Amino acid sequence: MFKSILRPLLARSLVIVTAVILASLPCFAQEGGEITLQFLSFPKSVAPEPVELLVGEGKTIEVEIPTNALSAEYRVKRPERWVFGKSSVDEEGKESFDIYGQAAVPSSQKQIILLVRQGKGNADGMEIIPIENNADNFGGGIFLFMNATKVDIAGTIGDKKFALAPGKIANVKPQAKAADRNEGTVHTKLFFRTETEAKPFFSSTWPLNDKARNFVFFYHDPYSKRLRLHTIRDFLP
Repeated sequence: MFKSILRPLLARSLVIVTAVILASLPCFAQEGGEITLQFLSFPKSVAPEPVELLVGEGKTIEVEIPTNALSAEYRVKRPERWVFGKSSVDEEGKESFDIYGQAAVPSSQKQIILLVRQGKGNADGMEIIPIENNADNFGGGIFLFMNATKVDIAGTIGDKKFALAPGKIANVKPQAKAADRNEGTVHTKLFFRTETEAKPFFSSTWPLNDKARNFVFFYHDPYSKRLRLHTIRDFLP
């Protein structure tokens, strides 16, 4: 009789404990469940070809990878890795997925994925660079510099200095110097390193806006081999 009374009480206790545990999970599950993505590719192209993102076993979605602005937003479930490529079917009807590039997945719920082509086309391979898309890491007033050249680059922007080895990225949030404060601009001066010295190659004033963030890509022009930069401004809502 004692056992018959105890069993319902234990069952009720187990239900209560389980309910308490489950009630604490949804917040974590929602935080880790889906990620909002935007894409940007480089080098710039008039009509960049889209790529496919692996979102499950044998399942992909096609995503646009513009070069002059961020793409529209995509929402996907969090994978173990970001894997990009293209699906194909051979003459016998066998499906395959050619991987162009992959990268680890940061913890952020909003991310910008930068895809850097290693040749003329996507199929030549891509370096995948996830960027945490939040106010602290890449919010208004921040300049994201990427060195896609083979030389060291350094510069001053407003009150900040930065230096970039080839293949590196730096986020800089400058403040305007006193002379530029009323104009809402920052003076920018850029240098590249030769074997013996640092040589200036760019000097200008750039607008500074707490509602806009900026991408700045350094690269060698494929035809003239001269050092160039490609800039993109993204206004926040």
